Amino acid sequence: MLFIFVFNLLFAIILFITQPKENEANRWMITFAMSGGIGALSEAILTDIIPGVHKFGVESISHILFTAHIYLQFLGEVISPYAILMYSIVYSQIVKGKRKKALAYVLSLPMVFMIFFTDFHPDIDINFRILLIWSAPYFLIASFIMFCTWRDEINVYQREQKFRVFIVLVPAWLGVFIFNYVLRAIDSQTELFRIVPMFFFGAYIFFIGYIFLNGAFGIKVKVEQQQILDKSIQIMNGGTAVLNHTIKNEISKIKFFFNIAQNSIEKRDLDEAEKAIDSVFSAIEGIDNMVDRIRAKTEEIVLKESNVEIVSLLNECVHRASDIFSAKGIEITTEFKVDTVFYGDEILLKEVINNILNNAMEAITVAKGLIHIQMFKMKNGGISIEITDNGIGISKEELNRIMEPYFSTKKNIKNHGLGLSFCYNTIRAHDGELSVHSELGKGTSMIIKLPKSRVLSTSLAHNQMGGKSTWEIKL
Repeated sequence: MLFIFVFNLLFAIILFITQPKENEANRWMITFAMSGGIGALSEAILTDIIPGVHKFGVESISHILFTAHIYLQFLGEVISPYAILMYSIVYSQIVKGKRKKALAYVLSLPMVFMIFFTDFHPDIDINFRILLIWSAPYFLIASFIMFCTWRDEINVYQREQKFRVFIVLVPAWLGVFIFNYVLRAIDSQTELFRIVPMFFFGAYIFFIGYIFLNGAFGIKVKVEQQQILDKSIQIMNGGTAVLNHTIKNEISKIKFFFNIAQNSIEKRDLDEAEKAIDSVFSAIEGIDNMVDRIRAKTEEIVLKESNVEIVSLLNECVHRASDIFSAKGIEITTEFKVDTVFYGDEILLKEVINNILNNAMEAITVAKGLIHIQMFKMKNGGISIEITDNGIGISKEELNRIMEPYFSTKKNIKNHGLGLSFCYNTIRAHDGELSVHSELGKGTSMIIKLPKSRVLSTSLAHNQMGGKSTWEIKL
């Protein structure tokens, strides 16, 4: 039992040192770690330390140690369920502000009542049946909250982090609950509670593995600390480069539409000039929206979510690109078998589609270019969007690196190689998948798979009803 105390103490110290003071959830985790630790220390005093003291003939402190064992066991048994439940509440943020503070006081009352159901002399005798009446809901509700917090998280990176926390904590405290609370309520003389260290040991293994590989509880091993400054600079540069990539795409559209406007004014075709200028403002608005969304201090895509009509979004992207594609002799066809309302970030999803369409346009070198956009409902209830072109294609070697930041198949210094990386991260942030199928000389298909969990409704496409639509943009 002594090693549980040592490891729990070490775990609590790590959390205390590495986490900011305002991290309330980890303060409750420290409380749980220390309550489990002092419970283990209480048992270690009785079974290891006091016998060791007797061997050395130091009888005078045995009484002090025994008294410490009594009160440490009581504190360990009653604080652990309370700390676990409060941690799950704070971590999940289901209750905030004054209600959370009031709830902390209310939930602490059973700990006080247990004083009246415990005999402290000559040795501690806790009424585990009474203890189980209130600790069982605490353990089980905390486990359910942690499960729901992980299950309902829609940000893929946060979901992975919460899964790691769930795996480290919940099996360990459920093991404590069963072997230290339930079985001792059934038989107060049982020795099966000595199995509990196995669950703590498993939690330590997961915790150590995660902080080396991915991080858990906001902690990563210090071998990465030397790279923090370089990484911060890289993040800032990455945010700037993504913005530059967006601006590059939109500037080409602005140049194109200004040329149309200039020619139209010379021909005194004011309607055509006005239409071109409206398209310029639309492109400028796209840049402005992306400027608002760049987060220079974070690696993650931050979603601003709302209900998005996907067919309307796709049609808008195609319409905005139609004049440029027309000038290049490229035909766009669409085949929307369903219409769907999707919960996501409309601006970022538009930027993904715009990036893919722009890549497809730049890849087409044949006289009769073709881009086909298809959307249908998958068997698992999700939505698939496939954008296929008859461009030059991508080699197998390049295909393996196509999603890497700063990698580009385009031999142009103005291409930053961040378009598809941005698209990939955005779709991943929506819990979806982005894949590429390509063959040299035949073309490329970009496949976006959006998850069922974010699909709010689906219906047959209103105008196509499963058929095809062609944008007449041939020269």
